[in-house]
Amino acid sequence: MRILLPLIVAATAVAGADARAGARLAVEPAGFDFGRVRAEKLLQKDLAMRNFGDAELVIAKVSTTCGCTLAGGYRKRIAPGASTTLRISFTTPAAAGPTAQTVTIETNDPEHPKVDVKVKATVVATRKPD
Repeated sequence: MRILLPLIVAATAVAGADARAGARLAVEPAGFDFGRVRAEKLLQKDLAMRNFGDAELVIAKVSTTCGCTLAGGYRKRIAPGASTTLRISFTTPAAAGPTAQTVTIETNDPEHPKVDVKVKATVVATRKPD
């Protein structure tokens, strides 16, 4: 038993180290809802992109599902333990009702090379003056 305990502890330490090996992306918040909003309004939200891995995180590409959603302002290389801000700009549609878009972040994170961030809102009808 004395010989097995150090081996179990060493194996656990190596397994824990492997869990953080390489670049690792965390996006906070992972998605968001602007709630009830007016039509054709520009909305913005800042997200934190953090590298919790032990290697440099490279943001290869950030794309959106429609031209009404833009993403920018971020650093393309993030050192281990560091973060950058990704600004999402979303112009709501003219039609009332729920709307949703996706921002896709592509990185060198070996476990999650693509991360999708859902952006939602509910456009409310505005009354026109009589």
